[in-house]
Amino acid sequence: MIFEKLCIEAFDERSISKDIHEMNDHIKSLLINAPPSHEIPFEVLQDIRRKGGGLLESQPYSEKAENRLINQDNKKVTIRIFNNDTPNFVYLHIHGGGHCIGAADMQDQSLEKISNDLNCVVVSVEYRLAPANPYPAAPDDCEAAAIWLIENSMSEFNTEKIVIGGESAGANLSAVTLQRLKSKGLLSNVKGANLIYGSYDARLTPSALRQQGSDEIFLLSYEMIRKFRDSYFQGTLDLSLPDISPIQGDLSGMPPALFTVGTRDLLLDDSLFMYGRWLSYGADAEIIIVPGADHAFNAFPSDTTTQVENKIYDFIKSVI
Repeated sequence: MIFEKLCIEAFDERSISKDIHEMNDHIKSLLINAPPSHEIPFEVLQDIRRKGGGLLESQPYSEKAENRLINQDNKKVTIRIFNNDTPNFVYLHIHGGGHCIGAADMQDQSLEKISNDLNCVVVSVEYRLAPANPYPAAPDDCEAAAIWLIENSMSEFNTEKIVIGGESAGANLSAVTLQRLKSKGLLSNVKGANLIYGSYDARLTPSALRQQGSDEIFLLSYEMIRKFRDSYFQGTLDLSLPDISPIQGDLSGMPPALFTVGTRDLLLDDSLFMYGRWLSYGADAEIIIVPGADHAFNAFPSDTTTQVENKIYDFIKSVI
């Protein structure tokens, strides 16, 4: 069961579907005897993730994808392109991983499916990762890729329509990129934002803070959130800056956005609050709330995740 508006039933445990209960039991069974993720070095986590030895299965490389090094305003960024002969739009994808792990080629099958199902070109950004490349390296790379796409999508892909989206840290970077594009007057071709269980407040929201010291098992723990945050935002930065916490920005003029989050996710409040802020600035917004779902729930096949995928597709079709 999923909900497309805020209502009390979305947070009622009786609304949790059988497949989400089974998914959570599966996640717990994998994590209960494993070392806490925040105790594992990022390079080890990256290697485990690439080999498919962690919670998320590895995805084989797509024969449809190709990497390209672009140069935008003297900034070189690698993008991974899933081409389409007659696309309706371009989906600019920004991967998750807490700004510290992940890669543009680690979700090839998922992105190829989006390209095929929605008849679009998918462009995924290979942004620089922390801690070796802390803030603002990642948003700088994403901004450069977005501007390149805005300037070249018609000549390269025969369409000017762009939808931006990502998961977790990728949703954060999508929101930051949108605000940077707005400051340059470059939002006209961006038709929508697909923001999946994102982090929008680096100071941390109550749904994360209340789990500090908890013995409960979550896919994304409070300790891991802190490790990601502190590795990305190094030094004495003002965490309330909109470029760091996009929930603090001026969201007027933003394109329509769809927020997706599960009620078990420690980043629940980030999506609920950002959804409210989007609306409060007069921008269109919708939200999908999945009772009982943990972080990254849509990486696990189930009837519910298929329903969520279909709702996301419906949203994207509605804005292009």
